Amino acid sequence: IPLHETFVLVTTDRTVLDFDKFEKLQDDSTLHLLQREDQALAVATEEPITFKPHYNTLIRSGMYEYYASAGQKSLPYALAELIDNSISATAKNTGVRMIEIRMMFDETLGKPAVIVLDNGCGMTSKQLNNWAVYRLSKFSRENSTFGSKQEGYVRPDSVPRSLNSDISYFGVGGKQAAFYIGDSTRMITKPVGSPDVHELVLSKEDFERKEKNKEDIYSGTIKNRKVRRSCLILDQWSRLKKTADVFCPYFSHTYHYYIHGADGKNMSSSSTYSDHLPNIDIQITLREKPPRCPRAMNLREVENDMQTLYINAAADTFEFKAYAEQNTGTVEGIIRYHPFLYDKETYPEDPDAAQASLDDDNDDNESRVLHQARRKRPIFNCFWNGRLIPYTTVSEFDWCSQSKGAKELAECYSRVSGVLFTDDRFMVSTNKLTFMELELILKNKDTIFTRIVNGQKQRGNIQKEFTQWLKNCHEKWDKQVKFMGYMETITRTDVPVKRDQYPWATFSSIEWDGNIYKTGQLVKSQKTLPILYGSVVRFLLYGKHDGNVFATGGLVEVEPKAFHDKIKTIAISKIDKSATDEAIQKNIDKDFAKLPEILKVDWPEGNPWPQNAARMAGTPFGPIKIEILNKKGESLSKMPAVGQGAGKKLIIELKVVQHSPKGDQEVVSFVGQHSPKWGFCGKQNQGSAETFVISAVSPSLYVGVPFNIPLLLKDGYDHPVMCPPDLKPVLTCSGLDLSYDRVDSSGTTFTIIGVKARGKLLNYQQSKVRKNGNPVMFNVEIHDEAGNITANPKQIVRCQVWGFPLVATDCSTTGAGQLVTKPINLKMIKGEPQNLKVNFEMPSQKKMAVVVRELKVVPSTRVSRMELCSEDDENLMLRNNEKIEWLAGGLLENLFYKLYDEAGREVPPTAPIASKIKVNWTGDVNLEDLLQGKLPDVQVPTQVQEARFYQVSYQDQCVSVSFNIVPRPDEPTRLKATLLQSTLKLGEILPGHINLELVDQYDNATKTLTSTCKNHMTVEAEGLDKSAVVFRWQASSSSVLVTGVRFQFGTPGHREMCFTYKSYVERIIVKVVAGIPAQLKLVSGPEKPLQVLNDQGIATPFLVQLCDEWGNPTTDQRVVVELKSSPLTLKVTTAVTSQPVNAEGKASFTLVFKGSLNQKPIPGPSVNLTVIPDPTKPVSLSVEYDTNAKLPAGGILPVFSVTVVSDEGGPITTFKPTAVSMFLWKGVPSGKTPPQTAIELKCSKPMENERNDCFHFRDKEIPEHIGKHTIQFFLRINKTNVLYSNQIAIHVVANQPVKLAPDSQPPTPVVSYSEVIANRTLVENMTLRIMDSYGNPAGQDLEGKVVISIKNSSEEGNKSLPLFESKTNSFTMNLVEGKAHITRLAVMENSPGENGSTYVLLFNPQVSMVPTSLAPFELPFRFFNDAENQRKMSELSRKKDELTTALVGHLAFVQDDDAARVISWHIRGDMDCVITKTTEAAMKIFGDTQGSQQVMALDSVYVTPGKRPMPHIRNGRMLFDPPGNPVLARDLLIFTRDQESCNIAFKSILADTILIDDLNSGTNYRKAVVQNKMQCPTILTRQGDRISARGKFGGTQNKAPMNITMVFGAPLPQHYYTLVEHIGKVSHSLILKYFCPVHLDVTRDDHLKSMKSPEMLQKRQEMEEKKKQLEEIERQLVSTPVRPVKRGLENAGEPSRILAKRAKQRSI
Repeated sequence: IPLHETFVLVTTDRTVLDFDKFEKLQDDSTLHLLQREDQALAVATEEPITFKPHYNTLIRSGMYEYYASAGQKSLPYALAELIDNSISATAKNTGVRMIEIRMMFDETLGKPAVIVLDNGCGMTSKQLNNWAVYRLSKFSRENSTFGSKQEGYVRPDSVPRSLNSDISYFGVGGKQAAFYIGDSTRMITKPVGSPDVHELVLSKEDFERKEKNKEDIYSGTIKNRKVRRSCLILDQWSRLKKTADVFCPYFSHTYHYYIHGADGKNMSSSSTYSDHLPNIDIQITLREKPPRCPRAMNLREVENDMQTLYINAAADTFEFKAYAEQNTGTVEGIIRYHPFLYDKETYPEDPDAAQASLDDDNDDNESRVLHQARRKRPIFNCFWNGRLIPYTTVSEFDWCSQSKGAKELAECYSRVSGVLFTDDRFMVSTNKLTFMELELILKNKDTIFTRIVNGQKQRGNIQKEFTQWLKNCHEKWDKQVKFMGYMETITRTDVPVKRDQYPWATFSSIEWDGNIYKTGQLVKSQKTLPILYGSVVRFLLYGKHDGNVFATGGLVEVEPKAFHDKIKTIAISKIDKSATDEAIQKNIDKDFAKLPEILKVDWPEGNPWPQNAARMAGTPFGPIKIEILNKKGESLSKMPAVGQGAGKKLIIELKVVQHSPKGDQEVVSFVGQHSPKWGFCGKQNQGSAETFVISAVSPSLYVGVPFNIPLLLKDGYDHPVMCPPDLKPVLTCSGLDLSYDRVDSSGTTFTIIGVKARGKLLNYQQSKVRKNGNPVMFNVEIHDEAGNITANPKQIVRCQVWGFPLVATDCSTTGAGQLVTKPINLKMIKGEPQNLKVNFEMPSQKKMAVVVRELKVVPSTRVSRMELCSEDDENLMLRNNEKIEWLAGGLLENLFYKLYDEAGREVPPTAPIASKIKVNWTGDVNLEDLLQGKLPDVQVPTQVQEARFYQVSYQDQCVSVSFNIVPRPDEPTRLKATLLQSTLKLGEILPGHINLELVDQYDNATKTLTSTCKNHMTVEAEGLDKSAVVFRWQASSSSVLVTGVRFQFGTPGHREMCFTYKSYVERIIVKVVAGIPAQLKLVSGPEKPLQVLNDQGIATPFLVQLCDEWGNPTTDQRVVVELKSSPLTLKVTTAVTSQPVNAEGKASFTLVFKGSLNQKPIPGPSVNLTVIPDPTKPVSLSVEYDTNAKLPAGGILPVFSVTVVSDEGGPITTFKPTAVSMFLWKGVPSGKTPPQTAIELKCSKPMENERNDCFHFRDKEIPEHIGKHTIQFFLRINKTNVLYSNQIAIHVVANQPVKLAPDSQPPTPVVSYSEVIANRTLVENMTLRIMDSYGNPAGQDLEGKVVISIKNSSEEGNKSLPLFESKTNSFTMNLVEGKAHITRLAVMENSPGENGSTYVLLFNPQVSMVPTSLAPFELPFRFFNDAENQRKMSELSRKKDELTTALVGHLAFVQDDDAARVISWHIRGDMDCVITKTTEAAMKIFGDTQGSQQVMALDSVYVTPGKRPMPHIRNGRMLFDPPGNPVLARDLLIFTRDQESCNIAFKSILADTILIDDLNSGTNYRKAVVQNKMQCPTILTRQGDRISARGKFGGTQNKAPMNITMVFGAPLPQHYYTLVEHIGKVSHSLILKYFCPVHLDVTRDDHLKSMKSPEMLQKRQEMEEKKKQLEEIERQLVSTPVRPVKRGLENAGEPSRILAKRAKQRSI
């Protein structure tokens, strides 16, 4: 930059930089150097940026995910993300999968926290780093620093209900949940097999610090340290604490099938802890501040989650699967039916549903608007990989919708619930709260639903099956009532809701569950308080009804007996159907007998007062004992109970009545209550109210605040008495003035109302004494300077007890208040009281002095310590966590407990205390023993094992003593022998060893043996090789090992071994089996000497037994027995040449015997046999015929005599002539069997005087074509065996010459007298030969001439004849070696002849050396006098060819030989059918052939337009992978003309027939099609088999033979069409170049002049060169080996009287 030029340096936001701003720039900033600040940029610039997300993306992500979904349930589903991680981590555990969530709210231990624990596989440091990366899913993770190709996500195998534990998925949920619940998370993990523990901490505080210090926020460290707990520090702990109790049902619902298995929790079928259940234990623990004890809940024990309610309320289930076209995943589904039972629906209530709860005891509801089961709730809950997705439900499918179902089952559709199980092929949201498109995919019309029964798919319509299932459930499970005998409609005034009082229909009877109940019938109620016994008054049903009607419930009026006299209305469902009339009447009588009947009066102290007795005034009256008796004479103190609780108490009233002239006057009245000692007693009342007692009054009374004082008045005998009139109370109080407002008298209670106290209280709060564990209450007053109570705003008084939380009270209103602290809980040391300082202060009055008081906390009387001791052993004092030894199986008796309070005083046991004593070793606790301080005896385990834990606890106060008992063995009682293996082979040493040890009575090892004891041990057993037995001392276990046990002889079986050591004897049984296989024995076989016909079987099998060296049969199935023969020239054939022995060690053969074990030979027996020739076995065919005979084409073969030669060499005459055939084919002998193209000829009938030991073939025609042929004879011995003769070569020669004919038939010529030579050509390059009657060349040795002439056709008369180019109508050619070649034959220019006439070109041979004249060759042709008519005639001829009828076999070609053969055979009945376009043409052929020719008119055939897909394709996709390359058979046909008509014909004939490779592929293809519930068409195979549309295959009728007379032709090779196209192009070029028309106005002279010009001469020369090129192409065409028809139709035959159109290829 020049020094004089100014510039500015700016940022991309056009901020001009100075030195200070430049220093603040970050590295890699983009700057612009400009002349001025607002200068436009000359070129575009690029600025590097970074866009890391803010850390709020992580810590605030859960706020949106959970609150935006449905905030009220956000916390449990956030915690569920943490459980997901633990379930995935424990997926490969072999034992119990433990998962625990601890919610820590005990602030004395630190901040609130959530701890998630599991015993999963743990994470490496790399995996822990992956966990910290937000949205790093399992599909993108690399789990090690040095990754390998084997790493990466592997989809788990498919399991029922998709319970694959693969639910920790997106790399999102754990972080969202952690920061939604708390502000930081600490992950601590120990990978399996590693000693290291890895720890990672993420916190909001750390993110904020890094942002402030401009550090990399997304970085941190992983530490290695000892194991601690992982926790989440909460900021929503108060909300979490309040809702913690309701988490368990949510969790249990979410993971129900992981916890309880694929079938869920069925409480009626099996125990929750049965062995077959899943091994997942999820526990929620809540720990709060003392005195609240920790609470724990295992989700397996939850019984109120919705899935448990659904499963246990269901009566039947309907299982299905859904297959979605848009998704490869599978959906399993279950629908459950919850029946209506008598009075209510059993469909479980959702506690979270926003609806009013219905009262089960509200009988009115039971017959009116009943619980409507599911209501509008969706049917299906949805589970993903076994885990609930809570916010996605599926309402219904079309096939289970009420709108599409039966109307009579309308109410049943609301009684179903369901579950859908999917795998991870169906996408869910990252918070696992919602499915993406599950319902949309399942409701797609292409989704297929299939019912599942016992794990098998069912074929059928799922809607019909569901409707039938629903109907069955309704009929089987729903319980309803039929009301009969309508009486009237009434209004019930006893119903509290007015709108429900009318209308109520009444009925006289009902039919319910097969029972009929009528008016007046005795009934008994159930589930009512009390149980009613009475008769039916009538039945009630809400609604307007006037006849018999069905309902799901109703009411019944019952008139009870005995205890009740009021008619009761109850639900019909509460009638006890099992009660009989006799039982009901008996209960009524029994209840009557319980009622009070008479009073019995007694005088306990004597001195009774008789009736009308006279006594002096003031004489004591009584005491009197009065009893109330029922009919049974039983004394009563209360009415009989009629429900819960006791009945009403009975009282007796005693009245003294004075009889005076003024009338009877009641002097005194006394009510007597029951006394446990005296019963009902009474004394004479001697006075009125004399004393009173004060009832309960609040312990805290305030000056100036009114309160009431209740008084209970009593007489001199301490009995309650009525208040006398005008009673006035007198109130006094030391230091206070008392007043009251009024008094109230009610019975024996006298209440002083509105008592107020006035005066000044003395302050006695200098110190307080409180027992430990109780709250403390302080009364405070705020005084002014004069000592008066003052009230002002913001008078908040705070109280601080040292070491305890602050408490405060507001004294702003009254100037006084109360302060109550939290319970004061101190640890009392040696029972001594403790003093605490209490400070009182007012925060608003800083100048006011703090008031200090002293609080003395004395030990409370509550239980704080427990001791355990033994009554038998004074020194046995069990301390907490003490470990003691005790004899195994022994009894720890007379164990006593003692309780002490905080002062160390012993607390004597009382009934309430004893009821709270719990022990963990038994549930059978005697309360009376506990009252005596005695604990249940402890039964020590009988087996010596690890220490067993025992505990005694005082439940409420969390006081306990625990101890451990280690069982020790008792004295030895026997010698124990332990075998690792109880079976051994003869001659072999027992595998493993025998362990000897001394045990006590419970089989516990006593370890009392010593190292020298082995010298005193012996063993005895039959056949035992004692020399090999060794006793070895084992110091580690104090036992003796016995090795070298071997048995050398004897038979297999059980052997007793007797071990002896001193006085101890132990016997064990070992099983001895046969030894190692060593030989083979022949058990059974045919009788000897054994003679066998050659190639015949031996009827009696050989049974060979495998034995050891001692001859004991052995069963070692590893031994393979083989069949051998000696010498090797003897060939032995069996169904099995070698096989292992069976379970008994035997192998059965026709002839055998050599064994092998591990490639080692085992000798076996040999059997001598003599093989003799079989006179009935054919071994060859002998053929006799005249070998010198000449074989002219079309003649008769000589007689062939065929003899069947036996094994003995003689002829066999037992075969029928139909078993022998003769095969003839063209070609030289090759191979051993005839080719597929061979013609089969049958045997001739025998003639008289002919040999009967051979078969004759006479009068068989010689083939019509000359050349070498081969003959072979064939004998069918049976269905499987055949015999061929040697192949015989014959040479067929031509027959007598009879005609002159061309090599190939030329087309009908059409000529004109045009100047163009091509239009005048009759024949070109045609060779004529002398032939026999079969078309074979027969004149190779003949010479002569051929006279060629033109004659009129026979139909036309005399007319002028066309002339040849020589201007003659005939000329002669030489006939050399029986043939003459005509290069070109044409008519002359401007030749005479009739326009449009038909002439015959006659070729007449003249040969003198033949016995008869030869037939000439005639070729008709058409003659025209102009080229235009010639062109039109050619066009008409072409159209005629199109309308010409054709055979089915001539309409198409097939490229594949095998396909052509089997398709031709399949439609062999249609191959000679003539196809016409019109019915008229078909009828004409039918008439011409007198009905012998089958025809088909295309205008009478209809086929479905378009092309249907093959059965394995539906809706454009393959239902399965088809085997064998299936194609439609008609697609293999090649049509050379009129494809539309051919398509119609063959679509009608072949339909949807399929061609496939082989039979195995065909059967599998048909099976797969049928399994997809579709019809399968006929299947053909390239091997010639057919599977009919009905599934039949096999047999001769379904197998195409190799030789078929009519087969579709093959198309010409492609080279042919290439040459034809080439010729056409050259010819067209020549015509365009040399044969253009001359202008009409050019004179003939000018034309001739131009023809002689040098230019035209040059063109003529070029034309001649082109002709030579064309001739060369034609020569190449003739010499090209083109075979137009591989599979000729020569023998196909032709329809009678119809000229069939031959294949055009023959005219080449």
